Amino acid sequence: MPRNLLALLLTALPLVVACPIVPSDPAEGEGEGEGEGEGEGEGEGEGEGEGEGEGEGEGEPDLSVLLFDESRVLHLSITLPQASVDALDVDPGSYVPGDLTVALPSGDVSVANVGVHLKGEANLRPLGQKAAFKIKTDEFVAGQELLGLKRLTLNGLLEDPSCVAERLVYAGFRAAGLPAPRASHVTVDVNGESYGLYLNVETEDKRFVGRWFADNSGNIYEELGQDWFPGNEQGFELETNEALNDRSDLTALFAAVDAAQDDALLADVSGVLDTDHFLRFSAWEGIVNQWDGYAYTQFGPNNYRLYHEPASGLFSLLPWGMDMAMKPYAGDFVDLYAPAGWLLQRCVAAPTCRAEYEAVIAEELARFEGLDLPAMADDIRAQIEEARLADTMTEHSVEDFQYAFDWVRQFCVDRPQVVRDQLP
Repeated sequence: MPRNLLALLLTALPLVVACPIVPSDPAEGEGEGEGEGEGEGEGEGEGEGEGEGEGEGEGEPDLSVLLFDESRVLHLSITLPQASVDALDVDPGSYVPGDLTVALPSGDVSVANVGVHLKGEANLRPLGQKAAFKIKTDEFVAGQELLGLKRLTLNGLLEDPSCVAERLVYAGFRAAGLPAPRASHVTVDVNGESYGLYLNVETEDKRFVGRWFADNSGNIYEELGQDWFPGNEQGFELETNEALNDRSDLTALFAAVDAAQDDALLADVSGVLDTDHFLRFSAWEGIVNQWDGYAYTQFGPNNYRLYHEPASGLFSLLPWGMDMAMKPYAGDFVDLYAPAGWLLQRCVAAPTCRAEYEAVIAEELARFEGLDLPAMADDIRAQIEEARLADTMTEHSVEDFQYAFDWVRQFCVDRPQVVRDQLP
């Protein structure tokens, strides 16, 4: 990057760090070191490649904060040649060449020949509709980055008509010191045509785990609907270190869970799993009513990743696809004593583990209240209002948005007491 452009970009850093809306960096949370349902379980293999990323950028400013500037709505322009447009019509899930420009307050930043593909499963939308995008800056140019990142995820808010729930949930996880994506709203155009308002969600890759963990060289797994039982190792997609394809860490995790005794459940798995992290992750999924995740899923384990950190030897869960949170499923809310994830089921059924989990829920519930999420929702709404009203691609009416926003905001007001009523 030219030095004069770098200098311009760095002048914008204080604006990002001082943003009052949502804490987005581990330093602002607990001092860690750092689908939407639109295809978050796609199994795309978005890994960073073999051994890539270790120690990169040490001692240099983190320019990626500019892409997750929560104080404003940035604009991204995607340019696709006709051959790429035609290819996406045939195979929307394969990367095609394109160019990307981000309009920053300090000036435009562009990268050429990036990889672009559409994302989604049942709600996949083609170009010309409210398509969601995955962008990979080094798909066609080795080592190419955009402000220190190689992956972008642009969600079209199809599953979150409130436009605020997913961003609020990730803010809560981060405030709890749990590794979770940064997220900010952006507007997008494709070949000059406005596609409207999007949520820019940090991709969970080696750059991401490098911000939260001491060692980012470990295995990242995306769930493929399987739980933590021996023999299920192939039910998780390996997204890093693919050539080695060494899943012995998963084998050890599943074996430990299987062998753990109910009266010493957490202690028995503590050699392979960060148990404090596990309880807090599960508590947050319950508190925010994430019924499409791991702990309280309605359809089988979904929307999370596992990271095995070599330095500690421990697994941690990474939240993903939180667009369905803060909303009911079939009119109901999760029962914190009726989890779906196998390890949490066993924990709730074992008196000692259940007591520890209840203590964690109470602690995280206090944190949830302390964040003042209703006020945060109001701030985000004010920030995105102009872009939301100008979004002609959205599939949600003004009435849809208003209903969903009011619901999510009131959920944040009412949820603490609802959860307390479930606790002893």
